[in-house]
Amino acid sequence: MVLGLLMAALLGWSAAGLAAEEPVVVASTSWVALMVKAAGIDDVTILAPIELRHPPEYDYLPSDIALVTQADYLVWAGYEPFIKKLVEAADLPAERLVQTVTTNVPDNLREQTRRLAAVFGTEEKQGRWEEEFNAFAARLQEKALEQKVGDIPVLVNFHQQAFVRWLGYDVIGVFTPDEMSPARMAELAELGPAMVIDNYHNPSGEGIAAIADVPYVQLANFPSKELDSLMALMEDNAKRLGIIE
Repeated sequence: MVLGLLMAALLGWSAAGLAAEEPVVVASTSWVALMVKAAGIDDVTILAPIELRHPPEYDYLPSDIALVTQADYLVWAGYEPFIKKLVEAADLPAERLVQTVTTNVPDNLREQTRRLAAVFGTEEKQGRWEEEFNAFAARLQEKALEQKVGDIPVLVNFHQQAFVRWLGYDVIGVFTPDEMSPARMAELAELGPAMVIDNYHNPSGEGIAAIADVPYVQLANFPSKELDSLMALMEDNAKRLGIIE
């Protein structure tokens, strides 16, 4: 009887330990890594160095082949050229490559982290994160409303427009790095923005702000080392905009 109980307890402990073991996950960039973390994976290996201004331009190293070969999953966003080459070099099976959508707005982040959690088997942890995230997003939107950002006409870089629109700004124009010319800058400046919001990783709007003589702000998508969560990243961008202190 005692032996049976002891064996049952040991088996139960073993099963619990196996159930709690996380899959080994490698992320293409720091942005993807934060989404993986929100989905419930605590320890994530990042391929592209965080210090790079535009991480998708990273070119993989031979050591990266070993990393992805030993991982259970490689998660990417679909626009990182080095991942395509790495997958081919490592001969990675398709079922170990997971693609997510990197747009920093709550609806997308909730959907994508749920999808990732379903793959990793971490739904419970993602659920706890989502509850905290929902409260955070509501507070941030409330702060934006208090600042009356809807009354502020802005020009915004294409890669930041989703976040800026979610905050409620009056987006009067969107620009992309490949369309910038003196004539285009002058044309956008004539729209009468009160602020130009650019993308730190591929900026192209500083000239517009100079012509219009208005504040110029750069927001980030790929987090620095100091920003260890999606909420910290969004909060930092809100601070850059002056929505919160």
